[in-house]
Amino acid sequence: MKSRDYYDRLAKRYLPPGYKLEKLRMIQKLLAEKVREVNVCNLDEVDIVCGLDLAYVHIEDREYGIVCAVNYSIKEQKIVEHVCTLVEVSFPYIPTLLSLREMRPMIIAYKKLRMKPSVVLIDGHGKAHPYRLGIAAHFGVVMNVPTIGVAKSLLYGELRNCSEDMCDIVDEFGDVIGKALQVGKNYIYVSVGNLISLETAVKLVKKLMTPYSKMPIPILHAHNLCNRYKKEVLKNIKQKLITDFF
Repeated sequence: MKSRDYYDRLAKRYLPPGYKLEKLRMIQKLLAEKVREVNVCNLDEVDIVCGLDLAYVHIEDREYGIVCAVNYSIKEQKIVEHVCTLVEVSFPYIPTLLSLREMRPMIIAYKKLRMKPSVVLIDGHGKAHPYRLGIAAHFGVVMNVPTIGVAKSLLYGELRNCSEDMCDIVDEFGDVIGKALQVGKNYIYVSVGNLISLETAVKLVKKLMTPYSKMPIPILHAHNLCNRYKKEVLKNIKQKLITDFF
């Protein structure tokens, strides 16, 4: 299992000038303390669920995030709204500091939704993070909304207490910080973001899976839209249509 010390050494190696890791970790700890693992909504009454995902594209010497927010109706079993936006990013990709890179683009896209969802699913981690503050937890605390992190790979912890289709994600201190759900031959990694219990988060994610999908429906559609718009952006770069694309 990779420890906090491992990720701290990694972060120090790639942290841009002007940033101090100790201050960033302190901010993460303070925000993580604000995470509440309580259900503020009844699972049976949840209808609109948002999925958030992000892809990256380079335009000239700058990097941009293409972020899509997708609202899915459980009752109607269809996508009822989506928005995508293009936002410049400057902070590099550093494991355990991903929210510093992705928070702003995700908030911009989320705020453009006309329908406010009951729960937000984010392609990334929540509490299954060395400092308990993955992008789903950070977003949930800042926006004060129920959030769930759903990731395709394990950032931190190891799998224990496995049953037929699920394992606990346990950290280096022995705490359960999430669940690994078996999907085909692989796992997806579910953890609390904010304002929801782990048990409810797992139930909702399972409810949003299909026999043929590797991720919950809202995230899957957000992911597909990001890739689609990324191809269009790359296609139109030379035509200088980026400003009007979205």
